[in-house]
Amino acid sequence: YITPQNHGYALTESTLDPAKWKMLFTNANDQSNEGVIHKEKPWFSAQFHPEAACGPTDTEFLFHTFLDACKNKVKDVSGLEFPTRRAAPPRPKVSKVLLLGSGGTSIGQAGEFDYSGAQAIKALKEE
Repeated sequence: YITPQNHGYALTESTLDPAKWKMLFTNANDQSNEGVIHKEKPWFSAQFHPEAACGPTDTEFLFHTFLDACKNKVKDVSGLEFPTRRAAPPRPKVSKVLLLGSGGTSIGQAGEFDYSGAQAIKALKEE
């Protein structure tokens, strides 16, 4: 998935108790945590939503996993089933980024667009 990184916070793996928690989703760009799962209890989280070619069903598996756990009264993590994803395609070589957008439509909304633009410029500089 291509996901936004504009929440202003993320769990750091080093702050998790490794006896109880492990990372479930990791951002491929900056290796930040996008979800955790408990090693024994049927508890998990996701801190992302897809952006590229997204739709109402691309992460629907999270809801199905949660609902199945509730319906089946799952007591431990072995009762959770997540689908296996295919490996991501190789990262393309990018030399330029074109960022299109209108910016904020009213006072106070421009910050989101400004943040996106700043992140695009940062990514371009890293290329």
